[in-house]
Amino acid sequence: MFSDELEKYDWDETGRFIASRTASDVRAALRKEHLTVEDFMALISPAAEPFLEEMAQLSHRYTLERFGKTISMYIPLYVSNACANCCVYCGFNHNNPLTRVTLTMDQVKAECEAIRELGPFENLLIVSGEHPKINGADYIEQVIRTARPYFNNLTIEVGPMSAEDYKRLTHSGLNGVVCFQETYHKENYRKYHPKGMKSIFDWRVNGFDRMGQAGVHKIGSIV
Repeated sequence: MFSDELEKYDWDETGRFIASRTASDVRAALRKEHLTVEDFMALISPAAEPFLEEMAQLSHRYTLERFGKTISMYIPLYVSNACANCCVYCGFNHNNPLTRVTLTMDQVKAECEAIRELGPFENLLIVSGEHPKINGADYIEQVIRTARPYFNNLTIEVGPMSAEDYKRLTHSGLNGVVCFQETYHKENYRKYHPKGMKSIFDWRVNGFDRMGQAGVHKIGSIV
């Protein structure tokens, strides 16, 4: 499991190693065709700051080699701001005094039709707060089935689910899952996520394993 891999690393030790990298380490990393983890740590170290333009040019070159001059566009559809979490940085925070709205399927259909009128968008990102009783797997499945006829690619950014639920959603037309992981530092994670399902660190990070087990085609982690 992903959480088991994270336990192998000591954050303080890793931080000290990154801080100890030198300009020579950065230059050596930039000359390599295939980088190691240690090379990566050199490139994100304070010593790498003078080399940002060189790194940007390399990044541009590799991007063109692998993807060409293409841009993938997507459009988000926010279907519910109901949330049981109390993340300190989020506007959806359960304790925030705001009107909660969860779209009906008729409203989802109307939004999909309005998006299609905007232009040739084929990638839809379905976004929701995390409230299992209101916008859990059953609700998201309805949204996917409603949106499927309008778009070639459906991705969700919602609360993590079980492998069984992810598998069910793939059978309903789901193509991908995006999951924000604001930090992998357990102590800091507890500060920012004090209450709700998102406060359970292992459930969150192991969601990527469950997505893979369910056969989700595209899995994205955003930090």
